Amino acid sequence: MTTLDRSLFQKTFPITAAHVFDERNIKKVLEGCKSDILRSGNATVRLVVTEQEKGSRKKVLVRMKPDVKHDDFSTVSEETRELIHSRILELVPHNLHMGYKDWTYNELIESILPPDLRPAPPIHKVGHIAHLNLRNPCLPYKYLLANLILDKHPIITTVINKIQDVGSWSAYRTFPMELLAGSPDTKVTTTESNCEFRFDFAKVYWNSRLENEHQRIIALFKPGEAVADVMAGAGPFAVPAAKKKVIVWANDINPDAYASLTEGIWRNKVQRILRPFNVDAREFIPTSIRNLYRLSRSPEPLNNTITCHVDHFKPGVKTSLRRAGKTEEEINPTPVKIRLPPTFSHFIMNLPASAPSYLDAFIGAYNGLEHLFFDSHGNVQRELPLVHCYAFHRSVNAENAGKDICEDISKNLGHEIRPDDLEHLENVRLVAPYKTMWCASFRVPVEVAFADVPKPREKDKVELKKEKWWSWALDD
Repeated sequence: MTTLDRSLFQKTFPITAAHVFDERNIKKVLEGCKSDILRSGNATVRLVVTEQEKGSRKKVLVRMKPDVKHDDFSTVSEETRELIHSRILELVPHNLHMGYKDWTYNELIESILPPDLRPAPPIHKVGHIAHLNLRNPCLPYKYLLANLILDKHPIITTVINKIQDVGSWSAYRTFPMELLAGSPDTKVTTTESNCEFRFDFAKVYWNSRLENEHQRIIALFKPGEAVADVMAGAGPFAVPAAKKKVIVWANDINPDAYASLTEGIWRNKVQRILRPFNVDAREFIPTSIRNLYRLSRSPEPLNNTITCHVDHFKPGVKTSLRRAGKTEEEINPTPVKIRLPPTFSHFIMNLPASAPSYLDAFIGAYNGLEHLFFDSHGNVQRELPLVHCYAFHRSVNAENAGKDICEDISKNLGHEIRPDDLEHLENVRLVAPYKTMWCASFRVPVEVAFADVPKPREKDKVELKKEKWWSWALDD
């Protein structure tokens, strides 16, 4: 079957049912016979209320597992036998008829797809969109699968299939897609880490499977630190980090991602602590380093201090918390004044296809700022920032992947980074059979950070003269 015919999914099974004499005992039966009761993804197959004949009382039946026999009490549990002897129920023959609505998605897939194509292709959900990445053997079944998804996943109204790899046709990490079923609407609303994001899935990269990785990295940040998200997308790292009172400068070259990020900043009420940018990553890294330092030294409080009141809760949640006895301070904490630090503690570079190639932007990026990290005697007073650089590798083996990723990092930094120099190497996820996503975390080497480079360009200073950087977030 390659075209869905719902009428074919009809089948009648001879089984056993428990006839409950008194409707008031249904709860007792469901609890006492739970080891014998038929279970299914569709709860309606457990219980049925039928009319024996016109004018008679309703007959309440609880359907039992296929191995339960109505004439053999040894096939049921001791608890069920006690209910039988107590005249609360009796076992009777019953015909179970199941139609299309009674079967679960996985059960339908098992009955349709050939054995070599099972299990069912994974469904990746983003808001109301179900995103498939079908292999060639599954393509003849793509419209059938899409209609099954629409039928069996009520929140899904759009089903798409990825035609080419991410970034294969666009530097913005988007991919060509085909609509398989439902509405062509690709503008989604989704939540992650108690934050709400809105974006056009056709124009902005988003991967719900990376939520655990986002949370892993965010857990490394401390309130009051400054973090630079170099390839931020719609902000899955940046926005939740800002809710932790982490100062975030987030950048993405994609204008649609920048627009979604900006909307998400206001929607999640972190506009005083998160600043969006829309420039090339290679320009953003050194420019943001210099400008953060200049702002931190500014004599004007508007520039160097952030009055931060991060609202973690939606209005409905706040009402529930008040009813639960939470104090007003716990629900609406007092605004906190955060002094802008002179340097970033972390850089996030989540562009695994090419992030290592942008590492040359760190060469000489801290030249002239040695006093931030060393005292007059050369003693370390502050660590250089930690870079979280994502990359793809064919191997799932950390030793093999770490060696090759470090070679790539070294080539772009102009300085050798060995696997032992990494603070952490994380196997993020298997993208394809021979494609694994890794995150290499390492400190910017001293030799790279303070390398001799030409003086900063004059245009790096211009934006400060035009605008106080935090004024965009102030209330009218």
